Amino acid sequence: MRLRRQKAFLVLVLATVACTGPSEPASISAQFILTDVDGRTLPAGSPPSVGTPGPTVVSGTMTLDLGGTAVTAEDRINSDGTRVTLTTHYVYTIKDAQITFAYAFPCPINAICAPPPTGQILDNGLRAELVFPPGYAFQVYNYRISATL
Repeated sequence: MRLRRQKAFLVLVLATVACTGPSEPASISAQFILTDVDGRTLPAGSPPSVGTPGPTVVSGTMTLDLGGTAVTAEDRINSDGTRVTLTTHYVYTIKDAQITFAYAFPCPINAICAPPPTGQILDNGLRAELVFPPGYAFQVYNYRISATL
């Protein structure tokens, strides 16, 4: 019974990833769970900077919807020991398994905003990877699918 449910889930995931019309932006509807950051399993600490410990990623999710919006949420312990959840809203498109992100809310005038990540869908939609540009505490976030929405 469990194997049958896993096969049905895999078929649903593959159909979700594959079914985008040529005249509409490519998107999927799925939730992913963070498995590792920069190749380190969770919780993953960043290297110390200027003698102080860096932040630690405890857990995270990424949700993509068919409307082309994405939300990443990350539970972190800052270097001072406070626990925070960082939530970021994006718009996205997928073309040839490559994910292009833009911030859902524009950067305020005169603010210095880091570029958004880039990403890719891997293993026919079972995994996703986000790569943040230099300047972020962590660069490579790897996710596995947890559900199709």
